[in-house]
Amino acid sequence: MQDKHDNHPLDLSYLTEMVGHNPEFLVEVFDTFLKQTPIYLAELDQALSIENWAKVANCAHRIKPTFSYLGRTDVRDFVQTIEDNARNEIEVEDIPVYVEQLKVLVNVIYKQLEVAKREIVSG
Repeated sequence: MQDKHDNHPLDLSYLTEMVGHNPEFLVEVFDTFLKQTPIYLAELDQALSIENWAKVANCAHRIKPTFSYLGRTDVRDFVQTIEDNARNEIEVEDIPVYVEQLKVLVNVIYKQLEVAKREIVSG
């Protein structure tokens, strides 16, 4: 994985292609990500705390597609690694570190989304 403080830009072309140039809908998608992702990460943490690898894999699987919508395939691929390792119970000792790196990346994305929202709203 690239540096955990990675600051790749968002690429909203896929999302825009799916929904068109509808600013209100884009902002709604961003808000949903901002609202749901902490819930998904909390579920992931809970599964990790009890070393329920099947649940860790399922939580990772559920969060993964959202990164594609935002053009962050690098993060999606990283989450795929978490999912695969948990599902196959390989290198599970690394998964807590990966999850912490994911949280750092998600915080960067939160900031990027807030900037994107301001740009869309201001027009």
